[in-house]
Amino acid sequence: MRRNRFISRARHSADADTLGKLARRLSESASRLEDRLWERRLVELLNDRLARGFDSDIDVALEELAKTSPRAYDDLADLAESCAESASVQIDGKPQDAMLLAIPLLAWSRYKLPASALSNALVDSLTAHLSGHLAAAGTRVAVADYLFSIDQLPESFGEVYDVAQKLIEAAAQGTRMKIDAKSLREPVAMLADTRYVLAAIVGPQSQALFHWQETGVDPDAKIGALTAFREQAGAALQPLLTGCRYRMLSPNAFHAALRQADRELREFSLEAAIAYLKLAFDMSAKDLQATVAAFEDKRAGREFELRVGISPGNDDDSVVEGIVWPLLGDEEEKAQEDIENALRANGITRVTLHAQRFPLEYCDDCGAPMFPNPAGHSVHTETPQDSEEQPAAPLH
Repeated sequence: MRRNRFISRARHSADADTLGKLARRLSESASRLEDRLWERRLVELLNDRLARGFDSDIDVALEELAKTSPRAYDDLADLAESCAESASVQIDGKPQDAMLLAIPLLAWSRYKLPASALSNALVDSLTAHLSGHLAAAGTRVAVADYLFSIDQLPESFGEVYDVAQKLIEAAAQGTRMKIDAKSLREPVAMLADTRYVLAAIVGPQSQALFHWQETGVDPDAKIGALTAFREQAGAALQPLLTGCRYRMLSPNAFHAALRQADRELREFSLEAAIAYLKLAFDMSAKDLQATVAAFEDKRAGREFELRVGISPGNDDDSVVEGIVWPLLGDEEEKAQEDIENALRANGITRVTLHAQRFPLEYCDDCGAPMFPNPAGHSVHTETPQDSEEQPAAPLH
């Protein structure tokens, strides 16, 4: 047994090394024909690692490429995401393409945001909207019966692959995918956050999965189809989101949907924080000020995110609400400009930008992030002083 484990580790190390080499050759390719060759070899090895539960090889390869070849890193990460969230399956002996989809919702509430099971009727309704508005003819669709928080979604490539396989199988067989709520993590309580519905779509290989991809259909039909889906599917979810303000985003492949939701959540969270302070404490935007600062992980030696602290206009020491603004790529300067524009669009005109970098701190007791105040310190959010909380009003 000891000998077998040693051989297995050596093979895993060799596969990680091979993944890195293939990704470098792909990043150096100068033609589409050569791209296809390296992509095919990478996809074969990635699918093998995922199917056998050795996705750690992919992480090892990516970690090494991140230090030495950013372009190869991007190529390998893109293909790894694609392999984890999509598959080729057989139905009645015929090859089919299949994809894991995520449908994001941005939501905020004075109460606890829901993360819960979906009734059979709601699953059927969402499935009908996906099929009716988005799916191409001849495809099959399945929807998981749970509204997930970001904390409850699969994280690693292997976890995404496992969920995708189960949901794709449900779509292929026309069955339901039941989620065991007891196996999921408890969501972190946030004023504004994302929620997700997961689905799978399966269709004949190399043919359209979505109706705007079909021959003879105007590709711009996608715009109207997504608008109609968001309106009707969002309305179907409304009873589950009582007491929340929410906005449904367009369905997309799993990883792309998460990135889009992360991007959209930033300004949505800022708007929610200002609206919450007005609703809960009758604090108008003109009575508030904001502080923006970069928070970094010193161990990694790089920026991790921007954070925005919102304070009463006459108080430079306290923070009554805060927003985390993740940096998605190399966008620090642009992100600061976007934050200032969003704050001013929401009525906050007094904005402090700290040049200093704060350590990436969280509260030792509750785990909440710390936020910058105008005085230049990182502090915990506090209930506004001398402000009486207003009675709860319904959110629609």
